[in-house]
Amino acid sequence: MEFIDVSAKTIEDAIVQGVAQLNSEGRELAETEVITQPSGGFLGIGRKPAVVRLYFTTMAAEASQEEIAEAVIQSNAVEFQPTASIDESATVVVESNASVDADQAADSEEAFDEEAPKAKRSREVSKEDQAEIAEKGKQFLEDMFKQMGLTVFIEKMTTPDKITFQVHGDELGILIGKHGQTLDAIQYLTNLVANKEVAGHCHVVVDVENYRSRREETLVNLAKRLASKVRRNRQKVSLEPMNAFERKIIHTALQGERNIVTDSEGVEPYRHVVISYKR
Repeated sequence: MEFIDVSAKTIEDAIVQGVAQLNSEGRELAETEVITQPSGGFLGIGRKPAVVRLYFTTMAAEASQEEIAEAVIQSNAVEFQPTASIDESATVVVESNASVDADQAADSEEAFDEEAPKAKRSREVSKEDQAEIAEKGKQFLEDMFKQMGLTVFIEKMTTPDKITFQVHGDELGILIGKHGQTLDAIQYLTNLVANKEVAGHCHVVVDVENYRSRREETLVNLAKRLASKVRRNRQKVSLEPMNAFERKIIHTALQGERNIVTDSEGVEPYRHVVISYKR
């Protein structure tokens, strides 16, 4: 079975980053294995990151509901640290003079449709199928949250082409993760389970206390502020790595901005937006 190795400060961060990467590449997590336990060393000397091996399959639609549920439980079995607060300081900005590749269009195309594998996006769904998808998705989430020992209320909102589950409760930062990475992984897996063995396909969005809209607002405000800084100083700035969906928010927010151009640089999972001055 194919696999990727992901390193991070903690095992939880490594799993979340790995699942997000597999998600963006249309792959499905099958099994996790801890290769190296993190070590703080002595006074920071000899510090070692956690290394986790994630085995995956390329045909995500063939995964069984039990396998997907088990993957979620394994991913959440480690100790999570709540990181629900959203502020601009969470997005590090570094001055940069490095050249970048002009590939904003690529981000627009790759901005993962958070909700579903590409092969099914074009299929129409009947009201009956949509109701089944909603029921399966909600049941999956309820079972997972029960396994995690969380008490939540799940609000369902339905439109002809989308089902949204808004999760309410206390201290739910555990479900969001750093910049929404855990939430993205939960949403991806919910889509796999809910749309499995259904003739049509309907996008499923999982949100926690309106995190996604608040995160988007934060990113748009940050993009506008940094564009003003770039225009004033005529020096490019690089944002921290983001997933394709968040990079697209930055690109879209700055379209048409005077003397401003945005590009993307790097490879996943370190791909990031660069805001530059254009005469």
